[in-house]
Amino acid sequence: MRTLPWRALSAAMALFTVLPIAAVAIALLIAPVLAGWLFVLIVATALGLMLAVQIGLMAALLFVATRNEITLRGGTMHLKGGEFHERVPLDTVVAATVVQARSSDGLKGLKWRNGITLPGFRVGWYQRGRGRFVFVLASHASPLLHVVTNNRFDVLLGVDDPAALAERLLANRPEDRD
Repeated sequence: MRTLPWRALSAAMALFTVLPIAAVAIALLIAPVLAGWLFVLIVATALGLMLAVQIGLMAALLFVATRNEITLRGGTMHLKGGEFHERVPLDTVVAATVVQARSSDGLKGLKWRNGITLPGFRVGWYQRGRGRFVFVLASHASPLLHVVTNNRFDVLLGVDDPAALAERLLANRPEDRD
């Protein structure tokens, strides 16, 4: 089973990276015989193509890396943020409280272990001092939902309505269990 189309990827790399660099190198070699405007046109077009592709790739990367999803189904809370996915059985939820990001129950004092940290965005694994691991999925600073579990980790979520999600997690309703 192939997960990446290697031929398409290598063709795209050749077309959008190697070919413009080759065009610039050739233009530099034959610059003495080219008209000034033609030399500038070749170099500007090649570099513009590379820049446009790089901007597009960065936008796609940031979109994928910062896309968050929280789903309740089958008695489980499914957390997806970038490349990080975690499942929390609703039966393991002990408490769910709304906290401020700057409080001791929030983002303050968390040590990064494996994740993505950008301004205004955190996803991945963090640890409280030498204590318990915390799976963080927060795209804005405050308020956050701190979900304590009797599992091997806790969860810290940045959602639009943390109080409503806390109530729903603690209720463990039949519609959340399918």
